[in-house]
Amino acid sequence: MRPIVLLMTLLLTAGAVARAEIRTELAMDSDPILKVPEPIVVFPVKHRPLWLKALARPEIDLQRRAAEAIAEAHLLGTPDLAEAKPILVNIVSAESTHPAARVPAARALIVLEARESADTLFAVSQKYGTDLRQQIEPALAKWKYQPIRQVWQQRLDVADTRQRDLMLAIDAAQVTSDSSMIPALLLIVHDPLRPSGTRLAAARAAGQIQNSGLGPDAEKLLDSPAPSIVNRLCATSLLKQHRSQTEQSRLVRLAQDEEPTIAAAALTALNFKDPQLILPIGEQVLTNRDANVRLQGVATYVTLATPDRAARLGRLLDDPHPGVRGQVRERLFVLAQEAELFAPIIQSATEVLAGDRWPGQEQAALLLTALDHKPAAARMAQLLNSPRGEVTVATAWGLRKLAVQDTLPAILEKVQKEFEVRSKVGTATHAADAQVAHLCEALGLMKYAPADPVLRSYVPKNLLLGELTRGGAIWALGHLHADKLDEPLAKLMTERLTEPLSAIPQESSRVRHACAISLGRMQAKSQVDPMRKFLGPNTELDTTSMAIRWAIHELTGETLPEPARPVNFVKSKWFLESLD
Repeated sequence: MRPIVLLMTLLLTAGAVARAEIRTELAMDSDPILKVPEPIVVFPVKHRPLWLKALARPEIDLQRRAAEAIAEAHLLGTPDLAEAKPILVNIVSAESTHPAARVPAARALIVLEARESADTLFAVSQKYGTDLRQQIEPALAKWKYQPIRQVWQQRLDVADTRQRDLMLAIDAAQVTSDSSMIPALLLIVHDPLRPSGTRLAAARAAGQIQNSGLGPDAEKLLDSPAPSIVNRLCATSLLKQHRSQTEQSRLVRLAQDEEPTIAAAALTALNFKDPQLILPIGEQVLTNRDANVRLQGVATYVTLATPDRAARLGRLLDDPHPGVRGQVRERLFVLAQEAELFAPIIQSATEVLAGDRWPGQEQAALLLTALDHKPAAARMAQLLNSPRGEVTVATAWGLRKLAVQDTLPAILEKVQKEFEVRSKVGTATHAADAQVAHLCEALGLMKYAPADPVLRSYVPKNLLLGELTRGGAIWALGHLHADKLDEPLAKLMTERLTEPLSAIPQESSRVRHACAISLGRMQAKSQVDPMRKFLGPNTELDTTSMAIRWAIHELTGETLPEPARPVNFVKSKWFLESLD
C-alpha cells in the first residue's frame, strides 16, 4: 500500500483536508501580491488589576463577571493571568460563595490549567451540586486525577445514579482509558432498561478502552433474529478497534446494515483497520443512499487505488451530495499525481464534464483545471451559457487558468453579450458577475487585442455592470497595455481611482484597486501626481492605499514609508476597563 495514499485516507476518515482546496479565485486578488503589514495585537493587560480587585470584592456579580472575563481573556491569548488563581480558589472553596460566582470561578481555574487546585476542585464538585461537577469533572479526567476514579466507579456500579452524573463517569472512563471500568460499562451496554444514549456512550467508551476480547459481548447484542438499532450500534462501537478475523467479519456484516448510521460506523472502523475487507462490498457501499456511507467507500477506494477504482471514483464527481463530490474532487487531484492513475482520472472526469448534469460539470471543470488538462477547454467554452451559476463560474475560471488561445473568441463573445444584457436590464447575479470577471482576466492575461473595446466599456462608473466584472476588466486592461501607455485610458482610470470618497454612490474599492494596479502596469507616469495627492498623508491600511503605493513604486522606483500597522484588539469591550 502506498504510504502517502494511506496517510491521505486517514485524514479523509478524520474529516481533515490534506491540501489547499481547489477553489475559484480571481487572479486580480493575488497579482500583484501586496505585502500587508501584520497587525499589532492588543491584549487587555491593563484591565487585569481591576479584574483582580473585582474578584476580591464580596459582590456576587463582580466576582462572576471578573471570573468570566479572566477565562475569556486567557482563551484569547492574554498573558500573565495566573496571579488570579489564588483568589479564584478562595471563591470556589468558600462556603459563603454564591453558586452564580462559584461555577464561573471554577471554569476560570480550569481554563487557566490550574492543576495544582485539583484537590480543591474535586472537593467542591462533590459538595456543591451537579452544575459544578459538569464543569470540573471533565477537567479532572483530562488531568488524569486519580482520587476521583473511585467516585466514577461507584456511579457506574450503582443502578440509580443520576443520569448526568452517570454520563460524566462514562465519559471519564473513556478519557482516562481506565480498563478497570470495563465490566461496569458492559453491564450498562447490555441493560435494555437504560436510555439508548447511555448504552451507546458506554459502548463507545468500552470500545475505545479495549481493542480485543469484546466479540462475545457484540455477538450477544446481535444474537436475536432482529436486533434493535441500539444493539447494533452498540456492537459496532464495541468492535471498532478489534483486529481478529472473527470480530472483523462481524464488522463487515454490520457494514451492510440497512441503517446508514450503523453501516457508516462499521465502515469507518474497517477503513481504519483493514480496508481490504470492504472491497467485496465496495460497489454496494458507493451506491448506498446515505452520503456518510458513500464517503467511507470513497476512503476505501482512495487507500487501495488502482486505475479501475480511480475511474470509478471519477463518476462520483456527479454525486448528489456536495460533500461527497467535493471530497472526491480533492482526493482525485492527489491520486492523479501518480502516473498510473492520471489517465483514468482524466478520462473519467472528461466523461462527467461532457454529461448533462450540472453538479458533475462543476466538479469535473474544477478538477480538470487543477490538473491543467487543456483539452477540456473546448467543452468549458460550451458551458459558459449553462443555466447554473456554479457551472458558469467554474468553467470561466477554468478557461482563464488553462489559457487556450482557441477559446478566446467564445470568451469575448460572452463578455460582450453580458455587457449588452446588463446595460439594458440591470445588474447581474453574483455568479454572473464572478464569471465575467474571470473571463475578462483571461482576455487580459492572454493579451487578446480584439477585447480592448469591450473591456474599456466596463471602466466608466456604472454599478449595474457588477463590481467584480468592472474590477476584472480594468485589471485586464493593465495586462493588455502593459508598458504601453494609453493616455486617454490612463486618465479615465485615474478619474475612477481618485473620485471623492463622498461621491454617491461611492466607487467600489475593488475598482479603485484595479485602476491603481493597471496604471502602474501601463507605466502611466503622468498620473503619479494625482495618485499621490489622493493618497495624501493617509496611513490607513486598505486595498486602495496599498495598490497606490505599489503603482507609485512601479512608476518612479520610490518606496513610500511603510503604512502604520493596524491595531487589532482581541475584544473591543470588557465589563470593567482601565481608563488608561
